[in-house]
Amino acid sequence: MVSTTEVSGGSSGKKGEESLSAVLVKDSKLARELKSRLSALGSSKDSCIRQLREVNPKFRSVLAKVRELREARDKQTAVVKELKAKREAANNEMRLLSPEVKKALEAKEAAVSSLSKAKSGSVRKSASQLYSEMESLEMRIITEAMPFSREQEVMKLIKEKRKQLEAVKAFSEAASSHRELFSKFSELRGQSYSFHSGLRQHAAESQKLHEEMVKLIPQLKELRQRRELLLEQLDKAKGEYSSASSSLSQTLHELSDAREKIDIAAAERKKQEIEQTEAKLTEKLKSGKKLTTRDLMMLRG
Repeated sequence: MVSTTEVSGGSSGKKGEESLSAVLVKDSKLARELKSRLSALGSSKDSCIRQLREVNPKFRSVLAKVRELREARDKQTAVVKELKAKREAANNEMRLLSPEVKKALEAKEAAVSSLSKAKSGSVRKSASQLYSEMESLEMRIITEAMPFSREQEVMKLIKEKRKQLEAVKAFSEAASSHRELFSKFSELRGQSYSFHSGLRQHAAESQKLHEEMVKLIPQLKELRQRRELLLEQLDKAKGEYSSASSSLSQTLHELSDAREKIDIAAAERKKQEIEQTEAKLTEKLKSGKKLTTRDLMMLRG
């Protein structure tokens, strides 16, 4: 900037004013450029904010949907894991129980074979019937007088019925054991099937939810990228706007300072011109000359 002391008179004053005018022209041009840039940056900021107001609700909506689907999928997956563990436990119990069921079946079949060999006639008798018949035969031996040969026959018959009774008992125990083990095995097999069926249903639902979520991922990524880009652009525009605003404030201050100095210099030059005019006219009057109309106009000017 040029100080007012440099425009205190003569040609140096004119040069000072010219220098200040050049500064004024330069700063005025810069101020117009900065105002234009601020306007463009303001429009850029408004555009970013407007677009963010459109993108943010969409982004939040899709993100909430993805989170909802993921939570629902994870719940289904947890159920699948639980059912898989239960199914495996049931299958393990079945594997452990299978040899026992087989063994019980073999024992039952052996008991049936023994029972078939021991039975008399074509009718299979119950344990209570055999007990009754044995007691009746024993009572005959005690109460009846019979030949020794007949007594031997009755004793032989009692022995056969005792053998049949033992076979019936063995069959009953083997059948009961097999029935109990097979019932338990069937129950475990039913549980395993139930767990497997539930597992498949929950796995299908988990897969369905996962696929729905995956379909939304590209849209979510696109919205996130667009949102981040707009935030970067907005941040950049704000920074540039702040810088341009600061530069404009400084330039306007310099413009104001330059105008003030130009006004001061112009007033000083005008004062000097008036003083010089007054001095010339005073000399003219002293020399006895008359003042012309032009001289008077110069005084007024």
